[in-house]
Amino acid sequence: MLYLKSNRFYQAKLNEEKLKSWKDFCSSTESSNPWNTVYRYAAEKLRSKPTLSTLKASNNTYTTDSQSTLNQLMNHFIPEDSENNDTVHHKRTRQQVTEPLHTSDDDAFMKQEIQAVLEKFEPHKAPSKDALNSKVLLHTFRSFPTFFKEIYNECLRKGLFPKQWKRSIILPMVKPGKEGINEVCKYRPTSLLNIGGKVLEKLLIDRINASSTL
Repeated sequence: MLYLKSNRFYQAKLNEEKLKSWKDFCSSTESSNPWNTVYRYAAEKLRSKPTLSTLKASNNTYTTDSQSTLNQLMNHFIPEDSENNDTVHHKRTRQQVTEPLHTSDDDAFMKQEIQAVLEKFEPHKAPSKDALNSKVLLHTFRSFPTFFKEIYNECLRKGLFPKQWKRSIILPMVKPGKEGINEVCKYRPTSLLNIGGKVLEKLLIDRINASSTL
């Protein structure tokens, strides 16, 4: 009986220290430095990696290893897209995306349009795994604007969004005030996306917003 009580106390303290260690890790960066610990972790530039803590599952059991903890996080961050759970709006949207478009082609992106988008990004934000931030991309764009125009206009013409621009490592960050909770909701997903993809996404959003106001 004494052993079981001591073991429960030990496990509770172990989980408490894991959470504290992860919180300290996430907070050990300078906000003004884009090449911080979170960036180096996402870019796999750290020699040692923190271990995720134990999480409570939906059936009131607890995850027992890193893989089950990871599955619990992914099921929460990226739930399965099942048609069985669709609302009327979602069903209509699924139907619409399968129908052929009968609209005229969009106008090509202009140099000024791309530059305006690039200039709106915070130059000191952490880059993605390719180590390119908006400051570097803007400097390169000013030297080779035609090259950039061709890339983004080819994406527009073909209706493509390059897969490599949407690849990222999701970092589970502990929310402030949630350190003592063994539930998946205490984490928020953070990822570092490629700046080239962010520019294309913003260009498309601006076009959609402009057309919706016509």
